[in-house]
Amino acid sequence: MCNFNITWILNADASIKYLKATKICEFNQGCIRCDYSEAFQRQTMSEHQKWQFNFVGFSVEENTNYFIDAYNLPPANIDEDHSKIQKQLTSPDCEDNSLKYCQNCIEKGSLWDPNITICNRKFELEVNFTPSNFCSKYKIHLCDSHKCDNSILHVVPTTKGNSIRVSEKIRMNDQERNVIFKELIPYFPGCQNDCKRYSYYQTVCNEEPIPEPKATASIVNKPDMKKTYAGISITLLLIVCIVAAVLYFKSKHGLARNLAHFYPITAQKPITILVVYSQEACLQHTVLNFADFLQEYCHCNVIIDLWQKRRIAEIGPVQWLATQKGIADKVIFLCPTYSSALCDSTCKSIIENQKNSECMFTLALHFFCSDWKMDSSLCKYMVVSFNETHPDPVLPSPLSICPNYFLMKDIDSFCRDLSFSQSQRYKAAKKWTWKFKIRPGLQL
Repeated sequence: MCNFNITWILNADASIKYLKATKICEFNQGCIRCDYSEAFQRQTMSEHQKWQFNFVGFSVEENTNYFIDAYNLPPANIDEDHSKIQKQLTSPDCEDNSLKYCQNCIEKGSLWDPNITICNRKFELEVNFTPSNFCSKYKIHLCDSHKCDNSILHVVPTTKGNSIRVSEKIRMNDQERNVIFKELIPYFPGCQNDCKRYSYYQTVCNEEPIPEPKATASIVNKPDMKKTYAGISITLLLIVCIVAAVLYFKSKHGLARNLAHFYPITAQKPITILVVYSQEACLQHTVLNFADFLQEYCHCNVIIDLWQKRRIAEIGPVQWLATQKGIADKVIFLCPTYSSALCDSTCKSIIENQKNSECMFTLALHFFCSDWKMDSSLCKYMVVSFNETHPDPVLPSPLSICPNYFLMKDIDSFCRDLSFSQSQRYKAAKKWTWKFKIRPGLQL
């Protein structure tokens, strides 16, 4: 049961030292007298706060008007009416948080959740709900439509204190097949016919028979079937055209590997090649053409000292070689050739001008020879020769263990090994067959 919590504050004046008690009355429940245990010595409490008291009593029902009177004893004027303070209060219903947890509201279903579920079946309506421990009688309100012109009250007797689910199956005839659930009406002892009604529910099944498909359904779907057939026909026609084009291309040009300018299309990063050549022979014009060939047709990044003279002058040839060794994926030695009439006056003048410069070929030979002791590092180095008159190149003895290629005779194996090096670098298993055509302007 819920009770009022009545609080009052005493005025801070000289009359407080004569105050003995305070009387509080409720119109329907009588009066109580609150006596003060000792006389007041001061008009206020500490820190100048007024004296404050409270009383918990007088039971409270929902939706009820209350009249509260309070006055002090003894009265200010003897044999006269008491000067009083009067308050009128109206209590809320049991849905309010201040009352819903009170025992009298709990016994009227303030905390009850019936959790109603509905199952529609042919000639049957099943209503399931959780009963309350404080209610033993329920009615199910049914209607013939949402307007509820005709209503039916179905009585559901249950046992008080039953906490399990109640399942009520309501049979219907042909005339009642459109009956719908309206609400669940509980009859708690504390409210009887005025108890709250519950209309919220969940439909957990609907077992109405599925109507047979009408004849017009197939007519409606015919345009969709026509679109499907048209799409399949167009797709087949496109496939036939593509196959015919491929066959025509093969008959016209042969296999792709026989095309002069065929190169594998790959998204791999191009390999970097360091070209080392001897400055003692007439090789510089050949070196430039060879570098152009590697860039143009082999799609490689090429490093030669002719293009980095300023950098070599800044850091020195040894440091420059050490840097390029870390960058390059391949190192190609262009071997010296025998002297011939091809080494014209221009070449000789170049050689004369470079007599005092350090030979990069000899320096690189000594710098890289330590790698040739390991088979895993040996595949990084290649030797290339161009002299057709003397097919046996003049090789320094350390280079004899490196793979040797004579161009143009070994051009296929040379390019294939470059390609294999690149695919091995990126761990690609696919093998390529490369065929190259040298531009007419490239002379080796």
